[in-house]
Amino acid sequence: MDSTRFAPTICALIFVALFAFHGISLASPDEAKKLYIVYLGEKRRLHENADDATASHHRILASVLGSEEAASRSMVYSYKHGFSGFSAMLTESQAGKLGGLPGVTSVRMNQVHSTHTTRSWDFMGLPHDQPNGILASAGMGEGVIIGVIDSG
Repeated sequence: MDSTRFAPTICALIFVALFAFHGISLASPDEAKKLYIVYLGEKRRLHENADDATASHHRILASVLGSEEAASRSMVYSYKHGFSGFSAMLTESQAGKLGGLPGVTSVRMNQVHSTHTTRSWDFMGLPHDQPNGILASAGMGEGVIIGVIDSG
């Protein structure tokens, strides 16, 4: 039997097997990275400089990921105005480790919220086209103070 006939077939089978096993390891739920928000509490006085805050966030993340380079690749955004924290692409186990560090208030998976309406009177069932309706008697909202929730 000629062994050179089987060499391409064996090579192809080995390639397919390696590719299949590689795909299985990538699909492991433990390795799936998702966006997490890491909240460190109120803005810290020692982080008056925005660059200092970002560097501090990188150090915290690097303590879990193993290197500043890995932390830099993982970090999506550093929150440095109003509160201290950052968002990063993490596995569930990495997020759990971060949550156990001193100084970390919470670690939550990012959630997308959508608004219910931009036309409140319709949403609440209020007639806005009647001259004697509640909106007309309230002066069509004149003098009303409105608060805005920035969800972005």
